[in-house]
Amino acid sequence: MATSSRESSTPSFFNFLKEGLLLPTHNPRLFAAVFAIIVASSSLLLLGNDLAVQPLVDKIRIDSNALNSTNASSPEFLNLLHDIQDDTRAIFITGTLCTLVAAVIGSFIKITVLFAAVTSYSGELHTFASLLNKVKAQLKGPLLTLGFVYVLETTYLVLIVGMVAFLTIVFVMTMTKHYLAMLLIDSLLIVAASIFFAYFSIILSLSTVVAVAEPGCHGAGAVVKAWRLMKGKRWRAILLIVVTGVPATAFSPVHTLAKTYALSNIASGLLLGFLYTILMGALGLFATCAMTAFYYECKGSTETSATEYIKVSTEDQKTNV
Repeated sequence: MATSSRESSTPSFFNFLKEGLLLPTHNPRLFAAVFAIIVASSSLLLLGNDLAVQPLVDKIRIDSNALNSTNASSPEFLNLLHDIQDDTRAIFITGTLCTLVAAVIGSFIKITVLFAAVTSYSGELHTFASLLNKVKAQLKGPLLTLGFVYVLETTYLVLIVGMVAFLTIVFVMTMTKHYLAMLLIDSLLIVAASIFFAYFSIILSLSTVVAVAEPGCHGAGAVVKAWRLMKGKRWRAILLIVVTGVPATAFSPVHTLAKTYALSNIASGLLLGFLYTILMGALGLFATCAMTAFYYECKGSTETSATEYIKVSTEDQKTNV
């Protein structure tokens, strides 16, 4: 009886995607304001990167091409080499500053979107101003969790890069022996690490929802809670990765076209760049709403299982008595 009841109450495989898609309709004005903030901030960050970093990258590429066709003993060769070194240093400094600014602004926007999704899903109706007040009052937990997530992601990426470097060195040293076997092992390990990183990223994203939905749970506790909620939901997580990853890959040529057109027609380049930020902003908003719906689905199934376990245990005790 309990089994049939549980099967009838189990949501469909794609249910959280549908709920995530429809979630903005619960409070259209709030999500319109949030989406406008996402698009505006993304456009400014993208424009800043294109104006500050991209010209230096283009200059290094031009100087590198010129360096290849210049006599190594000529003074021009040394001048080009110095220019490349200076531009590389400038890219590192400018890129670091842009990354820090993007991380700060992106973190605030992400937390705000999470609060909009969680409060709307739980039935609260907020204006944008009241939502900001709620974010300000409960900012500490989600911010700590997001910082912890950034540390974990960076650490994992460093480990992957280290592993790739180590395997490359081993591969080069053993090129004359077992060439195909080493190449196959290296490729399998890199693919496995990349796939796990995608799955791990879903857990980390879910932990930020946990930190917003459950104010007393943040940091490592939120990550552990997200890991537990994900048990038995791996295929849904893979579905979410595919549904958000494929469109993001499909949209990337729009940004490439924007940079290409900007060289000859600034208006067309800006228009395509703005279109790209709208597409990616909509995709990011949907991903957050879908993750929120996924959290409540995981939490609901966990609580249902616990309730049914207690009910069955109580009935067994009564039967034995």
